[in-house]
This record gives sequence, structure tokens and C-alpha cells, in this order.
Amino acid sequence: MEFVCRRCNRFTKHRPYRVTTEDGGMVVLNMLVCASCARLAKELGLPVVKMESPRKAAKAKDIGDSKQQPAQSPRSIR
Repeated sequence: MEFVCRRCNRFTKHRPYRVTTEDGGMVVLNMLVCASCARLAKELGLPVVKMESPRKAAKAKDIGDSKQQPAQSPRSIR
């Protein structure tokens, strides 16, 4: 899957990074960028998060759901 960086407009096959900023509780910047632009954002002190692939996120969600719900034994009524 190819991705276009929202800052430099380069095509890349690597997973994108999300760069965000807030001012007074309002989101000012919410952008998907490539690794080199993410590095520049880190140097500026902006929060940067590497995005997960959709398959990995879905798999983690399935595993997390099964861990959060413990198996309960059926109650007998007598």
C-alpha cells in the first residue's frame, strides 16, 4: 500500500506517522507524514505517533477483546 506524505508529497511504502498539535484544547494540526518529515517534527518538539497497519490494529483489537472478557461458568438455578 502506497501512501502520500501530506507535507512533502512524496510517495512511500512505509507506514505513515501522525503529527498533531493542540492549542487551548483545539486541534490545530493533524497530519499524516513520512518518516523524514516525522523526524523534522520531532526535532521541533511536536508529538509524533507511528500508525499501525490496519491488519495489525484489527488483530490487536481481537486479542484485546478476548483478554478483557473472562470466561464465566454458567450459573445453575436450584
